[in-house]
Amino acid sequence: MAAGRTCPSCAAENPERARFCMSCGAELAPRCPSCGAENPAAARFCIECGTEMAPSAPAAGAPEAPAVPAGPEAPPEERRQATVLFADLSGYTAAAERMDPEAVKALVGRTLRRLGEEIERFGGTIDKFIGDNVMGIFGAPLAHGDDPERAVRAGLAMQEAMSEHGAGFSLRVGVNTGEVMAGAVGDGYTVMGDPVNVAARLQAAARPGTVTVGAETYRASREAIAYKRLDPLTLKGKEEPVPAWEATGVLSGPRRAGLRSETPLIGREEEAALLGSLVERIEREGRPYLVTVLGQAGVGKSRLLRELIVRLGDRDPVPTVRRGQTPPYAGVSYLPLIEVLREEFELVDSDAPEAAWGKLLAGVAALMDELDEREGAERNAAALAIPLGIEPPREAALGDSDDPERMRDALFSAARAVIEGVTRRRPLVLAFDDIHWADEGMLDLIDHLTRWVRGPLLLVCLARDELLERRPGWGGGRRNATTISLEPLGEAEARQLVSALLPEGAEAEQVIPQVAERSGGNPLFAEEMVNRLIEDDTVETAALPSTVQSLLAARLDSLDPHERRLLQHAAVVGQVFWDGALRETAAEEGLELGGALAGLEEKDLLVASARSRISGEREFAFKHVLIRDVAYSMLPKAVRSRKHVEVGQFIRERAGERVDAFVGLVAEHYARAATLGAEAAIDAEALAELQAEALALLEAAGDASAALYSNAEAFERYS
Repeated sequence: MAAGRTCPSCAAENPERARFCMSCGAELAPRCPSCGAENPAAARFCIECGTEMAPSAPAAGAPEAPAVPAGPEAPPEERRQATVLFADLSGYTAAAERMDPEAVKALVGRTLRRLGEEIERFGGTIDKFIGDNVMGIFGAPLAHGDDPERAVRAGLAMQEAMSEHGAGFSLRVGVNTGEVMAGAVGDGYTVMGDPVNVAARLQAAARPGTVTVGAETYRASREAIAYKRLDPLTLKGKEEPVPAWEATGVLSGPRRAGLRSETPLIGREEEAALLGSLVERIEREGRPYLVTVLGQAGVGKSRLLRELIVRLGDRDPVPTVRRGQTPPYAGVSYLPLIEVLREEFELVDSDAPEAAWGKLLAGVAALMDELDEREGAERNAAALAIPLGIEPPREAALGDSDDPERMRDALFSAARAVIEGVTRRRPLVLAFDDIHWADEGMLDLIDHLTRWVRGPLLLVCLARDELLERRPGWGGGRRNATTISLEPLGEAEARQLVSALLPEGAEAEQVIPQVAERSGGNPLFAEEMVNRLIEDDTVETAALPSTVQSLLAARLDSLDPHERRLLQHAAVVGQVFWDGALRETAAEEGLELGGALAGLEEKDLLVASARSRISGEREFAFKHVLIRDVAYSMLPKAVRSRKHVEVGQFIRERAGERVDAFVGLVAEHYARAATLGAEAAIDAEALAELQAEALALLEAAGDASAALYSNAEAFERYS
């Protein structure tokens, strides 16, 4: 008879095939399929012989974490900037002592499922459930641009959920951001690296009921999250104390302005003047106007709006300004409208239901007086109460609440009436941020207000280009609609901005041109780079802040996966590349190369060069050097090494008799391949062969430079 398995919790003997104890339900340690050694529950490879373990089961009663299949459609192995969240239930052991094992199992399962819902609500992925822990990933396999903020919001929401569903448990949450290796392991997708370990250690060090974060997470989310700085934590496996912060809540209102709010508006004077003229126009004509400000993340949409708001303070009368935001994870219909109404009627979360209804009804009645329509006050207030989550008295409730279409019509009519009432007092500027994330109802409401409001109303909508993918005809064909497309700043303007951002005494002569060039004219990127240099003077100018990396990774992740991989392999060639170097990759991805490159040009990621240094090949360049850097950084080092060799071979073949003119470029690719191969620990024999080839090419490149009296370049090659 085969040997049984002893439960580590109650010492009961179980059959060999058992994964959970048949007496108490505790998880049994898995055995290696090769050597039979028992391993920790979370082990992916045997601690004795290194054999891959079977995928571990989830915690007792916990839901299965969504597995990412490791087949052809599975996300590729990539180096990614990701945020990792660990949450741990405290009080599990005490509950196990006083409750029946089946009840404990069910309770833990329900609680973990509830916590997992918050991870997914904010756009994260559940990596695994381990005992009474849950691990979530934000930024892999897809980046959103604000993954650290999403992770912290999820952690805070988990703590709120514990007050409703915790059943006596308490929760500790740790969040950390950094570069990880992401990809399929067995039948699941996961991330590995030091940021994962630190997140787990931060969770272990956190106080029950709190969310503790590391430095990168803090830097990337401090404009949206309120923090309390902690004393540096001594964490297991870390030689030096680790800086840490405790999240205390979500900041309300518009994002805190960064350095740019204190600097002059640069390169956007014409756009600011246009917005100012539109305010004059609505005052003069007494009718609504829609202006949509389009541009990629960080290009200056919010800065332009802030400038408009500042300038409105000089007008007489000063227009009323109301602002609503649309976060991508809100899950609430008409959220920008809700924020506007809450500000207009001074509604706060602490209002009792009766008080909230009283404020709403009184505010709507006052505005209906402006329109001489007092009789419609209660009906309109009842319609607006629905998205606000306010329960009107039974006698005031709408009678057709079972008809969604009529309810929507009532809401639109009420919103229009309230806004018209506001415009009777003073001109009104309604600003809606990030409407590319708005629900369809909100977009329809904006369209309705643009058509039917009778009063001086300026609707300012900030959006990324994705809005036009959802609504191709947005604002088109109307005399009362304008679109402002913001492009990156020119080189001179970018330098002027960096100069304004740098503190006095900084080494401006060297820093300004470097930051201006690497920012690509994106004001947010320039600001983040300057911020990083100010915070840590040991950081090099070329270092890419995690906030910038996340935004660009999100843009790449929005591409078709085949297009993204083509772009990643183009990045190995360099800032400038040739289509022939991508033919093999395009074939592997099933892409028609010419069409794929044209599509990437249309998406404003690539530009075609008028001439080519290699005869018979079309030459392209990345539109933004940072896009190339991020695409390149996503590839594993072993893949980069192999691709650099392929590029070197391609250049040799295409150069033909002119190969001597390209020997420096070929040598650079082989040198990078050898360096990356060593870092990735590729096969020793293959590495030795690669290093020998790289050395020979570098020497030849040094000779070529010396022959042209380019001594500095020759010295670099020889070194």
